[in-house]
Amino acid sequence: MTRPRPFPAGVAAGPWFDDRFRLGDATASLYCFPFAGGTSAFYSSWAGAFTDGVELVPVQLPARGVRMAEPPATDLGSMAAEVAARIAASATRPLLFGHSMGAITAFEVARRLRELGRPAGHLFVSGRPAPPIPLPRTVVSDLPRAAFLRVLRDYGAISEEILGHAELLDVVLPMIRSDFSLIERYEYVPGPPLDCPILGWCGDDDPDGSAEDMRGWGEMTTGGFTLVERPGGHFFLTEHRDEIIRAIRWAARG
Repeated sequence: MTRPRPFPAGVAAGPWFDDRFRLGDATASLYCFPFAGGTSAFYSSWAGAFTDGVELVPVQLPARGVRMAEPPATDLGSMAAEVAARIAASATRPLLFGHSMGAITAFEVARRLRELGRPAGHLFVSGRPAPPIPLPRTVVSDLPRAAFLRVLRDYGAISEEILGHAELLDVVLPMIRSDFSLIERYEYVPGPPLDCPILGWCGDDDPDGSAEDMRGWGEMTTGGFTLVERPGGHFFLTEHRDEIIRAIRWAARG
């Protein structure tokens, strides 16, 4: 059993992981990080596919879901350190998946896990250019409401049901703005490449996650990089969920 490691100072008290899908016999844990404005619930439908040694662990960020009452994270690096400390305290082999903002968060968690002596076995990234490429390309988090909603609609990041519900928008928009602000302030700090393999996916019609921009992930590791392009826009992974899950399960055997 791995001895628990101390958490960094200022660690938040909320539950960082959705533990509903834990397995008693798991040897590896797939930690899934949400996109900007997303919640851990997005990955709930993946649970049934992880039953034989690899458990699904959706990551719960502050200011949403069961942590709605908490203030949002203001620094991605500090948030990654907090999550990495908790993952490092587990005895299972860590695997990391993230889409869009979640890909950058997973990458920064992977860097810190290596520093803690608990390197990730695999990093899976989706819909996000390599870390040195800023995204969004312009600041959008402080746009007026109507303009910001157009951005979200273009991304496919918010459902029409929510867009048509003014009171619900009043609840979720501050959290989504804070997520965009968080990733806008992110600055990649060069460092040693990871050792784990990186497997990436992109949509062929995603203006912010082109195959050309995603190939830079190969420079983030010495463990090898594979990129898979599939039809679709920024949220192509919804349509190709089963294929992505199969690929993760196959890679997790290594």
